[in-house]
This record gives sequence, C-alpha cells and structure tokens, in this order.
Amino acid sequence: MSAEHARQLLDALRGRLIVSCQAPPGDPLRAPEHMAAAAASVAAGAPVAAIRVQGVEDIRAVRAVVTLPLIGLWKDGAEGVYITPTAAHARAVAEAGAEIVAIDATGRPRPDGRTLRDTVDAVHRLGRLVMADVSTAEEGVAAAALGVDLISTTLSGYTPYSRQQSGPDLALIAELADRVDVPVLAEGRLHTPEEAREAMDSGAWAVVVGGAITAPAAIASRFAAALPQAQ
Repeated sequence: MSAEHARQLLDALRGRLIVSCQAPPGDPLRAPEHMAAAAASVAAGAPVAAIRVQGVEDIRAVRAVVTLPLIGLWKDGAEGVYITPTAAHARAVAEAGAEIVAIDATGRPRPDGRTLRDTVDAVHRLGRLVMADVSTAEEGVAAAALGVDLISTTLSGYTPYSRQQSGPDLALIAELADRVDVPVLAEGRLHTPEEAREAMDSGAWAVVVGGAITAPAAIASRFAAALPQAQ
C-alpha cells in the first residue's frame, strides 16, 4: 500500500463509526454467512467507515459482500496473546482481504517466540496497515515506536495489569491521543451513542462498536435486565 493510499484510508476513518461483526463460540450467529449478512446490513443502513471482522473465513465472506475497508484479525485460543498472535496469522488475515490487520500489541510473550516488531514488519511487507490492540498507554507508545499505523484500546481491561471498569476507558484514549502521533481508535465496552461521542471528545480518531450493534443476545439481555421482573 502506498503512503498516499494509507493516508487516504486513515483520513476516511476519522470521526466515524467502525462496526465489529463478531460472534463468540457457541453463538447461533457464529458462521461466515451470518457475519457477512450483519456486515452488509450495517453497511447499507448507516454511514459506517469500516468493518472489523474475526477469522479468515468470515473476512472472506464479508469481503465478498461489502466494499468498505476491513479490519481483520484472527483469534486463536482464549488466553495470553491470541489476537492475530503470529506473523503467519497476520499473513492469512491480509490474504483473506483485510486492508488493516489488527494484532495484539501488548508486552506479553508471543506464541511463536518472535517479537512484536517481527509481526509488524511482516504485515507491512504485505502492503497492509497494522492496528495495534493495546491495554495500557505504555503499550501504545511502544507500538507507535515500532511503526504501527493505528492504535486501539481493545484490550483495556483484558490484561490483569490494565484498568478494570465496566465502561469505555476514556482516560486511556485521552492519554494515548496526547502521547502518540498515530490515530487512536476507541474500542471496548462502548454501549451507547453517548459513550461513543464521549470517546471522540476524549481524543479518539474513530470508534469501534461491536456488541451494542451486532450481538442480539447481549442487547436483549440489557433490555431484559432493565425491566421490573428482572429485579
């Protein structure tokens, strides 16, 4: 990807909504055709800037039905570094059709024994952009120094040493926006449009919303919990 194309892609995300279309294991929607339908629905019904998609087959399926930029990742496992954990995973994600490859950019050991820089460089050699999913400001600063193209707050609260809270980590967004020169995306526990706006006001380049839009079970649970009989 040329520098000009990369700049245009990042500019197209600024101030806008990115929708994450993912379903957890065991969910009835956990199938490529369902995620493709969800992506096509949000792309047709809202001014969405990009789609975040998990899994090679899902990326291919979504790529076939939408023209929006795709942020791809591959979750392999459930503990430690499992979001696009190796260069091999990143290559598969890129080849499936993602323009941006999201990787775990925490300081934890990687399963292939390689460094984070190795994975970042591997993605760039494929002509794709790198989104660094981090849990702390220090991890974001370190990732920026390695040349990542975007930083996301995805993993705040998902490492034992990061801030644990029920809502979006607005403090992390603000600190990263102040300390790095690459776009910072707000992702994680954004439940309402008001919280998305708060994230933008805190310095986010764009916001990534998943379960509040594309997870019917989670949405239904919040409504049900608010009704009198649930108390």
